[in-house]
Amino acid sequence: MGPTDPDRPRLRQVMPPAVAMVLAVVVVAEIAWAAFVLAGSDDLRPHAVPAVVAADPVVAESVARQYDDLPGDPFDLRAVTNEDTARAALDDGSARAALIVDLEGSVDRLLLASANDDTLDAAIRDRVEQTDESLGRTVDVETVGPADADERREAARLAVALALLLGFLLAVGTSLRDGPVSRTHLRALRRTLVIGSASVVGGALIGVLVLRGSWVEVLVAAAVAGAAAVSTIALEALFGWAGLGLVVVAFFATGAPVLARVDPYLVGEPWASLAGLGVPGAGVDTATAVTLRGELAVGPVAVLLVWIATSLLVVVLAGSVRRRYAVPEPVGDESLRDLSGVNAWRVRVLGVVAPLTAAMLALAVVVPRAEAATPRPVASLAATADCVASGSVTSVDDLNRIAGLRGTDDFRGGDVGADALLQDGRRLWLFGDTLRGGQTGPTYVRNSMLVTDDRCLRAVLPKSGGALIPDRAGSGDNPVGHWPMSTIVDRRTGYDLVYVTTQRVQTTGSDAFDFHNLGLSIAVFVVPAGATPQLIEQRDIGADRSGREHPTWGAATALVGSGKDRWVYVYGTANPGSDKAWGYSLRVARVRPDDLLNQSRWRYWDGSGWSRSQADAIEMIAARDGVSQTLSVFTRGGRWYALSKRNDLLGSDITVWTANSPTGPWSSGTAVAKVSKGETGQVRYMPLAHPSLFPQAGSVVASYSTNDTNSERVVEDPLRYRPHFVRVTLPR
Repeated sequence: MGPTDPDRPRLRQVMPPAVAMVLAVVVVAEIAWAAFVLAGSDDLRPHAVPAVVAADPVVAESVARQYDDLPGDPFDLRAVTNEDTARAALDDGSARAALIVDLEGSVDRLLLASANDDTLDAAIRDRVEQTDESLGRTVDVETVGPADADERREAARLAVALALLLGFLLAVGTSLRDGPVSRTHLRALRRTLVIGSASVVGGALIGVLVLRGSWVEVLVAAAVAGAAAVSTIALEALFGWAGLGLVVVAFFATGAPVLARVDPYLVGEPWASLAGLGVPGAGVDTATAVTLRGELAVGPVAVLLVWIATSLLVVVLAGSVRRRYAVPEPVGDESLRDLSGVNAWRVRVLGVVAPLTAAMLALAVVVPRAEAATPRPVASLAATADCVASGSVTSVDDLNRIAGLRGTDDFRGGDVGADALLQDGRRLWLFGDTLRGGQTGPTYVRNSMLVTDDRCLRAVLPKSGGALIPDRAGSGDNPVGHWPMSTIVDRRTGYDLVYVTTQRVQTTGSDAFDFHNLGLSIAVFVVPAGATPQLIEQRDIGADRSGREHPTWGAATALVGSGKDRWVYVYGTANPGSDKAWGYSLRVARVRPDDLLNQSRWRYWDGSGWSRSQADAIEMIAARDGVSQTLSVFTRGGRWYALSKRNDLLGSDITVWTANSPTGPWSSGTAVAKVSKGETGQVRYMPLAHPSLFPQAGSVVASYSTNDTNSERVVEDPLRYRPHFVRVTLPR
């Protein structure tokens, strides 16, 4: 038959355009697969690894959010109540790692499931160690699960790969012998049952030889082989021999991470999802769950069953589908014979699909085990500055003496001065706009912290050099910073949780008074005994809303009660924004300490009970002749006190309002001290109470901030920008 022989088949008969396109897709997909494995093997990163953290509820949720905010979303972390629950999550496979936080010391424990791939373990460990280091902590690592987990996992992977290959090759061999498409429904079903049954038997034998486990493990290998065979036959029934190319794509492309021995959690999307939806991934997940935990994983088993059921349905309906959508019938055996007597379509199968499949299998074996990429730096670790000797501090006069110390460039001046007494005897001081004098970094930061003991003053400094509670990201030319208002110390065994309520403020101009108050934000610090405070949480409460008429919650706080019967009372202040009232009104809400960051748990005093609606909160003290925007509320001897400056900036009296309960009714207020205006240009504002400082019956230590309207004078003499302390008598 010569080259011009009219009986010789044309190229379009041997390779119809639709078939050629399918083959092109196969080639491109498999080349992309190879490129992914080879090029991506040295840059693997964890993606959404399921994990748990066990700690104090507030700490656990804060740590979980911190890990969830890491670049690249390496973890899908949830908080649990205790270590037993964390270990149970590892045992049942719902978590790959568990972090046990022990704040009584500085060493956490990282529990890793023994079912994990070594590369995944390394990636998890690197990121946890780096994040803990940013908090001044270290990590001990422990593997949980069977000691021979690596061997079991590799055996499961090998059994699935062999079962998959067996089912595929049995289907291909039958197609090479009998043709890719059965002519009748009966023949199609018979072929499917015969090849499926042979694959199941062969898969079971592989399970016996490789897994050497229970009958359930053998059944898994048999199911994988059967799923591979019937899905191959189904795609052939639809597309003829070109369907084999689609099988290669479906099995090997979607199973790339599995066959390349890379954990799906290290490759990200779409590979991670595709791996679980393909026969290889579902097979490995099922086999691993059985071999390591002795149970069938519902999700992967369902995927295998769906593949089998769908394939059987396609085989039954394939003839009708081909006729309806005019899918070309495969070229017959007698019409296409080359010079050697071999059918041309068989040449295409062996010449295109087989070599590519062999190449993919070779890559899965030859490509070296990948290594996880080095993580990027995360949160900065705060440290304390050098000691500034304070001498003995036993009185209000001593407080004013150390307030007049020159200090260091880390803290030259600041206002507010809310304090928090720690269980180890140290005291934290939180300041608003803070003047610094270093050669680098900002001159002013929105907030700062000092730690004092019986010998020293120390500034707490973040590595960033900016504010300790950082400005809100993405604020652009009008940054949103945080001014401290009040503190709560929740003492735990070996450490304190310190909540700092702040008002988030946005700069609107160059003047010191050019700002908007946008609402409440709460910072949470963990302070182990004798250690440096570390910020673990910063959360805005409520949406941004400017305007003084909206209550600024957190203007004062008080934690009362013991054991489980503890409440945080959160006070809010507001001003109607008219000349009729220069002071601020006072409202109150309450919440359990562990729920302070969750405003949906707050309840607001409506005059007779506690309402879910913030709009129901009533004014307990009116704005006319009312309190300052920030104040102190505390209890002593069953009596409640609110200490503030009446009428805010325009007033001159430190005033104390009293009540028999946190909800009032409150008295009309008693002036207990005068705040002098000082020198020309100086201002005195924001009195705050310090009930734990040198407590005496019938009186309390208070402070007020001093400043100057001329910022240049403050820079020249920072002592003009320091708190001043007084002792005031409490009304009866």
